[in-house]
Amino acid sequence: MLTELSRLIDVQEIDKVIEEVTQELARLPEELKAGEAALEKLRTAQAARLQELEDLKAQRRDREMEMAEMEESIKNSRQRLMEIKSNIEYKAMLKEIAFKEDQRDQRETRILEFMDLMETQNRLIAEQKTQIEEQEAILARQRLEVAAAVAEMQGQLAELEEKRKKVRKVVPAALMKRYEFIRQRRNSSAIAPVHEGVCLGCHMNILPQQFIDLQRGLEILQCPHCQRILYWADEVEEAGPSNQQAL
Repeated sequence: MLTELSRLIDVQEIDKVIEEVTQELARLPEELKAGEAALEKLRTAQAARLQELEDLKAQRRDREMEMAEMEESIKNSRQRLMEIKSNIEYKAMLKEIAFKEDQRDQRETRILEFMDLMETQNRLIAEQKTQIEEQEAILARQRLEVAAAVAEMQGQLAELEEKRKKVRKVVPAALMKRYEFIRQRRNSSAIAPVHEGVCLGCHMNILPQQFIDLQRGLEILQCPHCQRILYWADEVEEAGPSNQQAL
């Protein structure tokens, strides 16, 4: 195999790793977004419960004020009852007092209901607070882990870029330009192996004479179908790890 082709294969392998690391770097912040969304959801739910609690407190205060007013009204009615001489008026006042006492009792019952609801809300708010604290702790750990992973991957990328610079030095500029051109148009895959006369980039048969020329390894050839730069797969397998010395 031509040395420049061998090194170009090395460049593509490095580029694949660079792309994988770059994609992983882009994915890591997405993990944080899920945790942040979960935390925001909990905080929104807690804010809604706190508002509900305040509404219950306000309604309870209103009922308590109404109950106090009813108590005062009942007291006044009883005092007036002592002054009434007519039997008809006396019975009417007793009926009025009974009605007011019933209204007072209804408000007292409603106040007790509000107290039960407030107790439930306080319990749920306490549970939500615990969940929020747990989610905040989880998110804090995730941020530290992501920051560490990002730092490590950025270091890997720096090393890979340095390796790429060294390897591409032995690749002619024209060939490197052709490689980059094809790579942009073939989903980051500019070089493809050929096995038994088939380009494994597009899975199409190349011409028999082209396959013979490829086995001779005297020139750079491209697939007539996908335009990828070709190399003989069997030759690379026989060569083994020696092709990766530059890495």
